[in-house]
Amino acid sequence: MTVLERLAATIAELLVDDARRVLLGEDVRDGGMLGLSLAAMGDPNLRDRVAAIPLSPTAMWAHAAGLAAGGRRPIVLCAAASALFEGFAGLREAAHLGWRSGDQRPVPLLIVAPEGPGFGLGTEHASVPESVLTGITGLRVVVAGRTEELAAYLRAAANFDAGDQPTVLLLPRTLLLREAPTSTPLTLDHRFGSAHVLTGGDDLTVFTWGSTVETVLDAVRETAADATIVDVSTLGPLDTDTLVDAANRTGRLLIAHAGPAAFGVGAEIAALTADRSIYHLDAPVTRVTGQPGPYAPGREESALPSRADLVAAIQALIPHPRRPSPGRSR
Repeated sequence: MTVLERLAATIAELLVDDARRVLLGEDVRDGGMLGLSLAAMGDPNLRDRVAAIPLSPTAMWAHAAGLAAGGRRPIVLCAAASALFEGFAGLREAAHLGWRSGDQRPVPLLIVAPEGPGFGLGTEHASVPESVLTGITGLRVVVAGRTEELAAYLRAAANFDAGDQPTVLLLPRTLLLREAPTSTPLTLDHRFGSAHVLTGGDDLTVFTWGSTVETVLDAVRETAADATIVDVSTLGPLDTDTLVDAANRTGRLLIAHAGPAAFGVGAEIAALTADRSIYHLDAPVTRVTGQPGPYAPGREESALPSRADLVAAIQALIPHPRRPSPGRSR
């Protein structure tokens, strides 16, 4: 079973579990571009809750937000995260709908979209829209980072475990065509909506997310660094307390993510640690990222930080010899 097939099965299970859920998207009656609605359409009892709507993103978000405010729990499947750019105004209004009602009404709307390189499509399909999305107040933005957790992230997002607000779940394309692990858990081993500490160590702290998580894990293994690795996971709103505690722990910080360095989530995290961790840091914050776009079809790898660059950055940050820092918290 591929990751996409596992996700399609999870979506069908979600519709079975809660009759309030409906599945929306441009071509979901035909399986969708990625086949994520195939399992739902294969169940005669679910077909009436799978609705194809035209790819007019602003209208799509408005329609889905109205359903959510009216008691439904819509799941919108996007063929690409670039549709979120096209419907930015509608997405912003959906995120603000609960407040505009005057009574902080829940708006449990879930949008699922693939992002970043991985299919060889290039151009906007290889871009990462995180910095734009996290600027929308009221919108939760989560990106899954490891193959074995994709289905669990989808289930937790659809259950709105972190609160009934509009949520965008981004799925890195680099993970979607892989074989699904045979024992994918149905629940996460950490709280949805929070950063996830993958490993604990004293040499340095690495913040990463999305398609870069597994590359970071490989690079740390290659260097044999004793690293605290944090999958940031929820980019909006950031789990600031976990991030600050992890940065303070080691006093040396590397931030690694796909897409350009400028004006992104990594820049925001660097500013956060400058504000709240400056007296605990023994070295300047290091960032390793992808290159600025646009990305040519078939040459999308420049959107991702390379393993070699990550290894070099880790080796440069590891203290030789290690010196104690009186300002560092343990």
